[in-house]
Amino acid sequence: MIDTPPHFTSGSLHIGRAYACILSDVTARYKRMRSYNVLLPQGWDTQGLPTELAVQNKLGIPLGNVNRFRSACKKWTKQMIGQMRETLLRLGCMPDWSFEYKTMDDDYHRKVQLALLNLYKMGRIYRSKHPIHWCPKCGTALADAELGYKREETNLAYIKFKVENEFIEIATTRPELLHACAAVAFHPEDKRYQHLVGREAHIPIYNSKVPIVADESADPEYGTGLVMICTFGDEQDIRTVLKHKLPTIEALDDEGKIINSRKYDGLNIIEARKAILADLMNIGALSKTVKISHNVLVHVERSTCQTPIEFLFKPQWFIHITDLKREIVKLAHQIKWFPPHTKKRLIGWAEGLEWDWLFSRQRTFGTPIPFWRCQECNYVIAPKKEDLPIDPAKEKPPVEQCPRCGSKAITGAKEVCDCWVDSSITPLVIAGWPNVLQYYPLSLRQQGSEIIRTWAFYSILQCYLQTGQLPFKMILVNGMILGSDGRAMSGSLGNAIDPLEVVEKYGADALRQALLLASVGSDFPFEWKDAKYCYSFTQKFWNASRFAQRHLSDYRLSKKTPKLYVVDKGILSLLQQLIKVVTEKMESFQFNIALKELQNFVWHEFCDYYIEIAKNRLYTPRKRWIKNSAQHTLYMTLWTLTHLYAPFAPHIAEEISQRLFSKTTLEAEWPTINENLIDKEAEKAWNILKEAISAIRKLKSEFRLPLNAEIPNATIHYGDESSKEILEALRFDIKEAGKVKRVRILKKAEEYTTKR
Repeated sequence: MIDTPPHFTSGSLHIGRAYACILSDVTARYKRMRSYNVLLPQGWDTQGLPTELAVQNKLGIPLGNVNRFRSACKKWTKQMIGQMRETLLRLGCMPDWSFEYKTMDDDYHRKVQLALLNLYKMGRIYRSKHPIHWCPKCGTALADAELGYKREETNLAYIKFKVENEFIEIATTRPELLHACAAVAFHPEDKRYQHLVGREAHIPIYNSKVPIVADESADPEYGTGLVMICTFGDEQDIRTVLKHKLPTIEALDDEGKIINSRKYDGLNIIEARKAILADLMNIGALSKTVKISHNVLVHVERSTCQTPIEFLFKPQWFIHITDLKREIVKLAHQIKWFPPHTKKRLIGWAEGLEWDWLFSRQRTFGTPIPFWRCQECNYVIAPKKEDLPIDPAKEKPPVEQCPRCGSKAITGAKEVCDCWVDSSITPLVIAGWPNVLQYYPLSLRQQGSEIIRTWAFYSILQCYLQTGQLPFKMILVNGMILGSDGRAMSGSLGNAIDPLEVVEKYGADALRQALLLASVGSDFPFEWKDAKYCYSFTQKFWNASRFAQRHLSDYRLSKKTPKLYVVDKGILSLLQQLIKVVTEKMESFQFNIALKELQNFVWHEFCDYYIEIAKNRLYTPRKRWIKNSAQHTLYMTLWTLTHLYAPFAPHIAEEISQRLFSKTTLEAEWPTINENLIDKEAEKAWNILKEAISAIRKLKSEFRLPLNAEIPNATIHYGDESSKEILEALRFDIKEAGKVKRVRILKKAEEYTTKR
């Protein structure tokens, strides 16, 4: 069983997203050929901000009418799924369409809510008022895993605070939060300010007093070394407020506008910043402003938002997880990671976890949070299992009064779940949960590196809590495909390429190979030249199969290997090595190395040399058995190469298989090594023959002759007697493949050379 990312239903698959689909498809095709019973489900991640924003902005449907809005979201999603399904088919992806799930379906809602109900019974669900990350643009709370940093330029303002008869300077990038200042801090070892401990600073404009405290979080090298501690300025401010038990002052509303400041109320952050700096300048409290570049915490996950987040003090729903950090790290070590270094990302994230999982979202199109709460004592009331799925915002609670305090003031949750709550149970859904879990834990999870801290982390956490087991045995992590600007491809950034654009020009098989030539786990840019090269290779392979088809029309494969010519023994022996290498690399998900080895063999060993060497034996054979040997070798080599190639390029492999072998690759077995065909002496003969022909080709190139031009003489020098015997035995092949009338074989200690 393969657990792949349920595609977010935006309606398009840029090449970056197509890459992940192709990776899982190659894996599934390969494992099926190895006789595994593979389930590759097709999931659709249908809920969340991008869908809501599309319906709001593209369809112009407001959030006000909840029923109409949700209906529009579902209709939009179904249309997008149709488009994406068509793209997947054209890319040659072959999931199990009979196992298709959508996170917006009632049955999926039921399973998500059941998982939450189980967590509630474990005592892990709670609702509490805490400082939380808030996106003013999207109007919702966010979890840590949905945030990232963006480099921005801003002004560092140096503001004068009065302390009795002296002034101190505080450097801040958030002067608009001046009214929420709860303290001034400096590092305990900063001797410049140790005399200020226990004293109070007067805030300019507001003329209120705040304590001056010593705290290790203050950086003596930043600004003046004095820091303004605002109630919700940033995460460190929150820690300092809690540590020193400072008062809570709410400074912003849900839309990111100033509140509780009197004069600046109603202004947005930029407006308030500009106004307060002007006022500080007017009263002589602003020493200077300095332009700096710094990291700003923004909304990055599941959204093109990129809006700086704020900290608000609001009641939200949480899952208690901070006590499980060690467990998650232990579980991560039990999973086999490909590439191995990607495990460090999850471990680093788990070890640095400080906050519980905030899973409530103030949006509309999502899985309803299945709980009610008492408005008097905040007691959480859960539904009955058999009543799921349920929407507490619309339906009555299972009790008439609070079991704890007896109040009848009970209200249902109006929020919906974080989308990662939905996708965290995909391993369970695939395995048949909550019924009997079949084939659990799953064999493989395939996903992108950018969602290790979200999808991988939450899946391991959620599935462990629900079952006490790992969700999957292995995890294959792919890197990001970069656009021409060096950033990860994204439709919102305008740097994405539509895979169908490449398919129209070079074909799906060429695109698949171009992407698979990259090392799994590494970020890489998409290069059109790679697609062009793979198209040329595909054409080369196709031409080789057409050549073979003409010479195999009268050939019937026998169960017993016929008598083989030494040249045929050599190529077949090398073919066994190719099977070994490609299989080993496929097993370790090193698809790039497997494909390069395959392409190199086809292009150089098979097309450039073997076909040219075998042509004469096929057209005008000296003896019947020699032609039969060439036909057998041609058949077996092409059969093997076609089936090694099938996971990478399913379209052309299927066409060749049907034409040459009258069989589908979908029912074929993966090639296996035939130990009886491994012949080191024959390989030596093959390499000597190839080197001799290469020398003749080089000679023609030096004289600017076409390769098919016949030359009168060629002298080939050998180094030892065994080489001489091989060259003598293959004299005819050298003449025919090299287009030489007369070949002389002479002894010389150096490497093989030729003379005209």
